[in-house]
Amino acid sequence: MKIQQSIELNSLVELLIGKKALPNVELWRSRIRALSKAITFVENDPLLAPKLLSHAGIQLAENKSSKTRVVGITGLPGAGKSTLTNLFVRELRAHNKSVAVLAVDPSSTLSGGAILGDRIRMQDHFRDTHVFIRSMGSRGALGGVAKATRSAIRLATLLEFDYILVETVGIGQSESDIINLADTTLLVLMPNSGDEIQLMKAGILQLANIYIINKCDLSDPSRMVQEIKENTMPLDSEVWCPPVLKSSASLNQGIKEITEQIFLHSEYENKHNKGKNLRNLRLRREILQNILILTELNFKEETDKIPDSEIDELAQGKTTAMALAQNLYTKYIHK
Repeated sequence: MKIQQSIELNSLVELLIGKKALPNVELWRSRIRALSKAITFVENDPLLAPKLLSHAGIQLAENKSSKTRVVGITGLPGAGKSTLTNLFVRELRAHNKSVAVLAVDPSSTLSGGAILGDRIRMQDHFRDTHVFIRSMGSRGALGGVAKATRSAIRLATLLEFDYILVETVGIGQSESDIINLADTTLLVLMPNSGDEIQLMKAGILQLANIYIINKCDLSDPSRMVQEIKENTMPLDSEVWCPPVLKSSASLNQGIKEITEQIFLHSEYENKHNKGKNLRNLRLRREILQNILILTELNFKEETDKIPDSEIDELAQGKTTAMALAQNLYTKYIHK
């Protein structure tokens, strides 16, 4: 089984990096199929993610300069993220940009299944060979994204899409992992979704690079726009000042302005030192997250080996979980 799996992984890598000699059209289609299958691999078995992503062929391909930009689209549930994502794809394609969409849907806590309904809203793009759409169930992961989202982004980057759009489940008071994944984060709100105190309590006012007040055709957003501007204005004039834009997805209004700001934020990160510093900080956090993923897998095996007698002592209050964890950690470091 392991030999067959290894052969299949090697074949996927060859297709992902475009190593196989096939006609251009057929090669691209084969790479898209390989991307879909590779994402399925890392979704179903987290243990395969490090193995696939650390493959020598992928490492060689990632050494090339990549211009792919990752745009995170997050916000309150029902704010219109999926509809806006669909319109962003259309606008980016009008600029002749290739686009991959990773749409994360909530998974049922009972069945574990997900509706994956974002595909329904993006039917216009299914026949476009330069658009890749993949729905992913959150599978119980917090933070608004699935556990495999980070790996899926890295795999999609191998196909050199101009933009990767990551639409999150919808954020709550602590679900903001998208800022560690995306180069540019869009926060989608809607009028009357709470005053500034409520937004600050939700922990989302300092989240985004671009703020969008959607569904402006339903209610006047002027007060909300002013409140967000007052609370997000940077003290340093050299720091990116997040714009607060109004849109109406149902009327297709404000999409061009938002897309222009996405382009401008990309330029800012490339040209300004403080923009580069913020990007580097984000990439350092990504390295740390990958370390945590790798160590979690190793420590899970060690945790399963803890004798029942020690677990009984923990249950009786004779020891603590921290003490047992410290013992495992010390042994791991010595190894």
